[in-house]
Amino acid sequence: MAGVGKRRPYISTELLQVSLCTSLFLLAGALPGAPVADSYVVEDIAFPPEVAAEVGGIAFDSKGLLYVALRRGDVLTAMPAVDPSKFDWKLFATGFDNGLGIVVPEPGRIFVAQMPELTEATDTDGDGRADRYRTITDGWGLSGNYHETTALALDGQGGFFIGLGTASHRAPTFVHTRGEYSAIGRRGRNYSAIKYRGWIMHVKADGTIEPYASGFRVPNGLLRDDEGNLWASDNQGDWKASTPLYHVRPGRFYGHPSSLVWDPKWPADRDPLATYRADLDSYNKDRTYAAVEIPHLEMLRSGSEPIQIPRGGEFGPFGGQILLPDATGTRIARLMLEKVDGEYQGAATLFINGQGLRISNNRVAFSPDGRSLYVGQTARGWGASKGSNTEGMQRITWRGGIPFTVEKMNVTARGFRLTFTSAAGPGALQAAGYAVKSMTYQSKWIYGGEPLDVHAESVTGVTAVDARTVEIAIDSFRPRRVYHLRLAETLASAAGEVMELRDFYYTANRLPAPRP
Repeated sequence: MAGVGKRRPYISTELLQVSLCTSLFLLAGALPGAPVADSYVVEDIAFPPEVAAEVGGIAFDSKGLLYVALRRGDVLTAMPAVDPSKFDWKLFATGFDNGLGIVVPEPGRIFVAQMPELTEATDTDGDGRADRYRTITDGWGLSGNYHETTALALDGQGGFFIGLGTASHRAPTFVHTRGEYSAIGRRGRNYSAIKYRGWIMHVKADGTIEPYASGFRVPNGLLRDDEGNLWASDNQGDWKASTPLYHVRPGRFYGHPSSLVWDPKWPADRDPLATYRADLDSYNKDRTYAAVEIPHLEMLRSGSEPIQIPRGGEFGPFGGQILLPDATGTRIARLMLEKVDGEYQGAATLFINGQGLRISNNRVAFSPDGRSLYVGQTARGWGASKGSNTEGMQRITWRGGIPFTVEKMNVTARGFRLTFTSAAGPGALQAAGYAVKSMTYQSKWIYGGEPLDVHAESVTGVTAVDARTVEIAIDSFRPRRVYHLRLAETLASAAGEVMELRDFYYTANRLPAPRP
């Protein structure tokens, strides 16, 4: 990972026990073709019974201590234990308003993105509890609407990125608001009545804040990857036909026009909702498209916090790829990204589908050894049913098995190159093993959007590259479409293992030039 030195990190005894437990699975070597449930185990982590376990942020410090921000105001800590029911939780800090992001630059010092501000809390006397609180910035508006979420990521230079969600028509703005108010911005299903809602903001190391990118509905999750790229998820809804993952760059517009009332280049008396509704051609021309369009229901209902899988193989063969949890479903998607003509695009498939995973998966963090993914859940504010299946924390640990699946999916000028996790059987060379259809998504003012212009596509040829890799050619292959690839049950590994999760969606914004 970028910025990590060569000094051996301190690892606690408890964390080492968790690592050793996992390593027992690995001593026999990775098990190709293992079922997903045998490759990754999902465990429930117990909170004290008096705690409302609505998780808004998860992070580890360099000593392996786990910090959890809860949306009712507290930050708890615990050293991970082998037994998920034996975490010894302690209160570290309290008094936050709906904390939905946390980073821990060093032990005993945290930053929390709460609804009204970015706050630093520090344990100055070493007793395990914060005793100094400091506002870093509160440079955005606050209306009181429940939907005005925050998300947080480090910028790699001592500062932060903060994602600010729009407000929802299901609830009003309060009579007294903080920040500049816009009557034009108050319109719409998801609206931006208060300054910078629907934007991603950049907080510099000196605490000054500036607008970075616009056009978001609810960017409820930010990631700065190990190459310095900033990624943001968003949620299907008005002006978002499906769940997108965006590569975020400064000055870009990402499709939700409500935020434009706070763009200094936008005319103050002009309604962006009416403008974009009347002229979708201009809207499509001006927006930055998603690197990956993740179909609603088929893949995810609502994307939350993206996270990058460690590259060292600690979590299986998918190092460097991105996982995206579902905030209203029992699924986690796996995203395979690549650059074509200098722009990112890629494929989505399911990584976990059910398997004991709760719904409302909101925040994620890898343990320092990279072997376990901690997933925090909260239903508050998104209308999910209440109960034991909606709140809390779980741990997903790699057990050493490798499910037979597509490890990498890359676009070619004529179709796709698929690299499997192990040698493929003869079915992988048969065109009948691949059912392909393509579609488009048109984001507009309605809530979400069905796939449009759906076409069944013909696979005209399959070529073996090596034992694990094939290339498939598709008739009339063309850009600006999302391709759904479903692999047949007859397509198995050379050892006969079947593929459990067989659906892949590739967002082909661009096609590479044909090879000479």
